[in-house]
Amino acid sequence: MLKKLLENRIVNFHCMKTSFQQNVHLMHNSVKVLGIVAKSMRIENEQIIAGYIVDSRIFFKSLQYGQTTITLTDDINETILELFVHPSGEIVVEVKPYLGKAEVVLAYYRTILADTAIAIDLKGALKHYLVAHQLMQDEDSITEVHYHSMHPNVLKDSYAGNFTLGCHPNGKEITCAQEYILANRIATLQFSKIVILQQGIKKIIILKTLLTFLITNHVFVSSEIINENLSQKEMEVNKRTLVLV
Repeated sequence: MLKKLLENRIVNFHCMKTSFQQNVHLMHNSVKVLGIVAKSMRIENEQIIAGYIVDSRIFFKSLQYGQTTITLTDDINETILELFVHPSGEIVVEVKPYLGKAEVVLAYYRTILADTAIAIDLKGALKHYLVAHQLMQDEDSITEVHYHSMHPNVLKDSYAGNFTLGCHPNGKEITCAQEYILANRIATLQFSKIVILQQGIKKIIILKTLLTFLITNHVFVSSEIINENLSQKEMEVNKRTLVLV
């Protein structure tokens, strides 16, 4: 109880020292980002944020410190946004896109060390996809990945040929020791090229395509089950320490 009171005092003190300023956040209203082209939105708490759709763009304006959930729809399918407004008025948006037409790459994580850590292998997930599509052999290895992220909070744009970490859902930077925060999150990446090592020789795979990474510990048997599970707002982050593999 005392710990909770101290945490609240620290948060409130921080808010008092921060000057709130209304900010405007722009999102692209496209299938690449949302999985749909949204026609309307529903804001859970309109005291936190104001929003409107103008053709291929969506605007959000911060009104008050806090967080809320926003549902975007094309009249048939839905995309969920988790939106955070910082004490400064800065807006951070976490997108859970509709996956109906997305090419999904499942990146599994597993608990290790007696459930005290988890392991996520993004390169392994990508390799599984490339082998299944006969773009590389099982004995080959991936040395570089080049992409642009549609959801930079989850995975940022590639840097020096590597997967690059994003942020916590509220926008705070994460460290390697906190990669568990990627669990149960979704990122769509626009790949440009992938470099593989094949029998000691580097080869370039030109891959001009969108791939959506779903980081999960669930084993799905069809895309319908994937969508059914992702529609649940209560998908929780597994808050454990990560050991990289």
